[in-house]
Amino acid sequence: MSATVSKATRYTLLLICLIFCVGCDQYTKKIAVENLQNKRPITYFNNTLRMEYAENTGAFLSVGSGLSKPVRFFLLVVANAAFLLIVAGMLIFRWQMPLVQFIALSLLLAGGIGNLIDRVFLNGIVIDFLNIGLGPLRTGIFNVADMAITGGAILMLISWLFTKEPKQQNSDSQPTPPDQAAPTAAE
Repeated sequence: MSATVSKATRYTLLLICLIFCVGCDQYTKKIAVENLQNKRPITYFNNTLRMEYAENTGAFLSVGSGLSKPVRFFLLVVANAAFLLIVAGMLIFRWQMPLVQFIALSLLLAGGIGNLIDRVFLNGIVIDFLNIGLGPLRTGIFNVADMAITGGAILMLISWLFTKEPKQQNSDSQPTPPDQAAPTAAE
């Protein structure tokens, strides 16, 4: 499958993913700041979808928010930026990977960039504003970048589970020449 999609097409997909995901993420966060900050949550569909403003100083589900500011900066900005550079390098230099993995890494990169922009320009915080759930079962508060990251992670997991590696022929097992083939039952 990877040979059927050209390098130019893959880079176009990557660019579209980056522009769309990062653009939507930053735009929706701007709307959340303008319309949700210091206001009561807005609910839809009998409180299944809740929009409420939150500033997250930690990672996923605020993990690490209790760490000191320098440690959070190193883990959530420096280490995250290094990880995103590795992902970008994989997309650029190993572009012939299976298409599903390419799309998954593109989503991870786009979501990571969206949240990294917040951390760099908002003094270490990320704006979150979406929450879904039924009754007492609710997600944490998240944003569009988090959806891209989650979607990329799920696609990558699916790819790892269902993509078959091409079989490699052992150097010891060489094909038998036709003149030395084993005799058949008819001979």
